[in-house]
Amino acid sequence: MTLIELLVATLAGLVVIGGAFTMFAGAIHSQPRDSAKVAAMQEARTIVDRITRELRQGWETPTATASKLAIVTYVKAATCGGASASTAIPCRVTYTCSGTICTRVVAQPNGSFPGPSTRVASGLTTPNVFSYSPSSADPSYIGVTLSVAGSGQPFTLSDGVTMRNLSEES
Repeated sequence: MTLIELLVATLAGLVVIGGAFTMFAGAIHSQPRDSAKVAAMQEARTIVDRITRELRQGWETPTATASKLAIVTYVKAATCGGASASTAIPCRVTYTCSGTICTRVVAQPNGSFPGPSTRVASGLTTPNVFSYSPSSADPSYIGVTLSVAGSGQPFTLSDGVTMRNLSEES
């Protein structure tokens, strides 16, 4: 081998190693951001699943606006707003979204004696989470859409429920 061939081979090797290092460093740098976004997506999916599950079990929607939903549904609790239990009882569950957060409150079916407010979602880009069809006055379909900032990379999760138990009374 000549000296020129050796220098060309060394230069080509350095270019390949430099490219590989750049790709590796980029992956290491973006990993925390990607992990945070995945965690936010998992949390949002859990919230949407919980809301839709309670909607499927519900039979009355006393309050229905874009940022607030109250539904009389079954909740696994010893008392409405109390400790968890293995059996379900009818309670009023109210989701209220304001600013970047959504809270959940459980009360008696008539709305009295509300329990503590718990934060169920944060980082929302809009408090308008609920949609109704044909109208909010008499919804047969309720849509749930969470738009989340997601660690600088916004995303939206949507689901909806056709109300099955509208004629049921407790």
